[in-house]
Amino acid sequence: MKYNIQRQGDVVVLVPEGELDVSNVPELQNAFEKILGEGYTKVVIDLSKVTYMDSSALGVLVNGLKELRKKNGMLKIANLNGNVERIFQLTRLIKFFETYPTTEEAALSLG
Repeated sequence: MKYNIQRQGDVVVLVPEGELDVSNVPELQNAFEKILGEGYTKVVIDLSKVTYMDSSALGVLVNGLKELRKKNGMLKIANLNGNVERIFQLTRLIKFFETYPTTEEAALSLG
């Protein structure tokens, strides 16, 4: 899995690419740990370049949200589309995460 981390003031945008599954979920977990280790508490996950997610990747997102909440932080999801949006709908995680149509809107919502 490739990913890009963009910093916009006190907001971090994590942009993973490709398929997120059990074979590369440790990389996603490491990206979250890096962001949290740097002290960021406002995170946007841009899923525009993700073509598939399995339950292990969803678990990393849920755990990331929990860790951020412990630090009074926030996690927003941006650019859900296609199969990835269906996965969020089927698992009902769409109700658990705040989602936005664009990264910019998600970042703005973090104040």
